[in-house]
Amino acid sequence: MAPTNTMPDPSRSAVRSEELARLYELTHSGNNLKHLVFDSHNLASYELWETLRTQDPDSISSKFLVDFLRQEGLEVTNDPRFANLVEKLGGAAESLDTDKILSPRDFADVSSGCIGLIKKASSNELTVPNFTALREVITEVYESVLPNRSGANAGYIPQLKNADPEKFGVSVCTVDGQQFSIGDTTQQFSIQSCSKPLSYLLALDRFGTDYVHNSVGTEPSGRPFNEIVLKDVSTPGSGVKHSIPHNPMINAGAMMTVSMVYPDLSRQERLGKVIEYWKQLSGGIGDCVGFSEDTYLSESGTADQNWCLGYMMKEYGAFPECFHEVGDGKKALEDTLELYFSICSILNTCQGMSVMAGTLANGGVNPLTGKRVATTEHVRNVLPLMLSSGMYDYSGQWSFDVGVPAKSGVGGCVFLLIPNVCGISIFSPRLDKNGNSVRGVEVATKLVQRIKMHNFEVFSGLARTKIDLSRPKYADDMRSLAAIMFAASQGDISSLVSAYNSGCNMTNFDYDGRTALHMAATEGQLQVLQFLIKVCPRDYLNKKDRWGTTALDDAKHYGWDDCVGLLKGAGCAESEDGNRPHSFPDYGTSTDDIHHVIVSSEAPRLLMAAASGDLNEVVKIHSTGVGVGIGDWDTRTALHLGASEGHLPIIKYLLINFEADDPKSFIRAQDRWGNSALDDAIKSEHQECIEYLRQVLEQGTL
Repeated sequence: MAPTNTMPDPSRSAVRSEELARLYELTHSGNNLKHLVFDSHNLASYELWETLRTQDPDSISSKFLVDFLRQEGLEVTNDPRFANLVEKLGGAAESLDTDKILSPRDFADVSSGCIGLIKKASSNELTVPNFTALREVITEVYESVLPNRSGANAGYIPQLKNADPEKFGVSVCTVDGQQFSIGDTTQQFSIQSCSKPLSYLLALDRFGTDYVHNSVGTEPSGRPFNEIVLKDVSTPGSGVKHSIPHNPMINAGAMMTVSMVYPDLSRQERLGKVIEYWKQLSGGIGDCVGFSEDTYLSESGTADQNWCLGYMMKEYGAFPECFHEVGDGKKALEDTLELYFSICSILNTCQGMSVMAGTLANGGVNPLTGKRVATTEHVRNVLPLMLSSGMYDYSGQWSFDVGVPAKSGVGGCVFLLIPNVCGISIFSPRLDKNGNSVRGVEVATKLVQRIKMHNFEVFSGLARTKIDLSRPKYADDMRSLAAIMFAASQGDISSLVSAYNSGCNMTNFDYDGRTALHMAATEGQLQVLQFLIKVCPRDYLNKKDRWGTTALDDAKHYGWDDCVGLLKGAGCAESEDGNRPHSFPDYGTSTDDIHHVIVSSEAPRLLMAAASGDLNEVVKIHSTGVGVGIGDWDTRTALHLGASEGHLPIIKYLLINFEADDPKSFIRAQDRWGNSALDDAIKSEHQECIEYLRQVLEQGTL
């Protein structure tokens, strides 16, 4: 069967743009065509355009779009997947900072070729949906490790000895191509033993697993990486005993796998192929891969121990058949060792190494170019070897402490990967006694203390003490809080006890400062109050909410006399300044003109984003299908929170994207106490928000 032509048809793209424009014009002229099966591409583009409208109902901002993507870790200017977008917006990085108004037709044109990626970013579907948190953790860890100047450069060749010991960089690349770098991440360095996993992959690609592992084992050696020692094994089938290196991550094992790397080509051709392979692994961010002839000559001139290993393996018959098929044994050994020294002398950058690691984490597909560089099966084979043997004599402790596949090199690089999530590269030349980068090990150790990345990480119930990279922003905190608040309001003691035993913070409070104690007092849940009084500290009992109101105030307001007596007996006090806002005159409207809020478990995360002024996250939550008009346990909406905190961009976005298409009814939506978003804006004295909300109420349009 002939291959299918997957190249886009320019004429078809033009037709789609025209159809999309017609869809927009008809929809905005009063003829709602969204229910028709119009064109799947255009409809998806139009719906995405709708959710990205932040300040104007009829257009989106190109600057907001670019900034939004960058915030999600998508480096638009140096990511080949956004080449069309960059070209359409001016063709240069500087032009992206100039705001352009994008109609549906413009957006379809600009997003052609990357609309799927924009959709993933806007719908919290990227591998790391809360990339901001990862960026912040890496920055904090980098700054905490920067003062560590212990260790020393490798000294056996001048190129490593003379490297600037102060250089330090950290880069990350997720399997969706989200990137972040800090420090010295564009300077080339010698990859050294970081090459070993990739040489193993090349050998597997050529000869397969059984052939390769007839000549190199899979067990940790328990010996120094360059020790002259082999492992006795029996040949499968024949039972004949021979000796082989313990694994591909030590010098002897790496030389063995290099002997299987393009063995039928000349030494120079083999090196060229390997360098090209590294470019494919690290591709997508520019020309980061190179070669140092000086490093190679130094490596080759100080290699007596490696030659001893080579002759020993040759003497014991460890090399595979392909080794003996290229000529006499001496030339084959010389070609193998010189190629090994050459591969160790390949140059890369910290950014390039993170893309390479991200490629392995992605099962062998480069996240930026989309090209398959290695098979999923072979990547699966290399990862356990990296986990058990990738960090020299520190490998066991690394597996225990950090728990992810990694490989280090004496050039100062440590790269590690979280399968199906991301690759991380750390570069700092000073080494510890094991030959690992001092800062590299410390960075990884501190990251695992902050991020859920260890292969054997477990969590208990709702409690979360580390960042789960797969979870959207606010998701874990709000999930735990919502469970406690809803349980308190409904008198669900068993759920509260379970949450408490799993380590949840029972004294947590929401964006309005309200606690589970407030909720239980509001709803008259006596048993819940008894439980909370028992397990929570005394100062928690008098926690005031946004309006200066305590739990005792709530119990008195709603007439729960038994709850009032219990709270007073526990030492709770009435507030002296409690002052909930009262509803202000609202132009004489009837209750039919008020949006009736539906309480939803999805609401707390949306309201938290609105209270924080986090427009990007509000967009992402709405793009997943969550309506902006839903409410929490107090029937508070995101519009209430945006008005309370004075976030006008949030208010505009919510009104533009309100699902009922009646912004006035949304503004009038009432919380538990009968207050609207306008009431909150007035109480908080946010004049700009007050004027805008009144304008919409008076004019009825945005």
